Amino acid sequence: MKIAFVDVETTGMSPGVAEILELGIVLAEFKDGHLTSYIDEYCEFQDPMYQIPPMITELTGITNDMVSGKYLDHDRLLTIFDQADAIVAHNASFDRGFITRVYPETKDYNWYCSVRQIKWKTYGFLNGKLQQLLAAHRIEMPNAHRALDDAKGLATLLNKDFPGATGEKTYIDYLLQKKPMKRIGS
Repeated sequence: MKIAFVDVETTGMSPGVAEILELGIVLAEFKDGHLTSYIDEYCEFQDPMYQIPPMITELTGITNDMVSGKYLDHDRLLTIFDQADAIVAHNASFDRGFITRVYPETKDYNWYCSVRQIKWKTYGFLNGKLQQLLAAHRIEMPNAHRALDDAKGLATLLNKDFPGATGEKTYIDYLLQKKPMKRIGS
């Protein structure tokens, strides 16, 4: 089974209004409850129609100069998405809203959410925020709120042992035993 871990950085919170600034994706192979290898990865900026709000630059470090003249490679991204048996994002409702607007083909894919489908507080974590979960699992990511680092961090986190559950070996194994998120429009 192949899993695409995705993350987007955007100009705002609403997929109907805001735009993708950066998209990161890591394609990994999943076997016997673990991620066994990384097959492919891609990350690129997207030049938005409007200037990046200062609060977004403060959060992500992404500036107007960084994105100027940059565009996502749609063919490359669709090639990676097409190989995936599942797509996983941390707060998938957010990422999926942006990605499916640009890549409507992904509406029919099996999406999983590592925030809503794993009850992190139940396992003793303060909350389900990615950066706090990475720190609690001693996973260092140099660039928080950057798409590829967050996608790689999520893959690393979900490959960790699942605490106290029977039958599951890792968080990703536990997550994939759940039903995928409801399809958009259904």
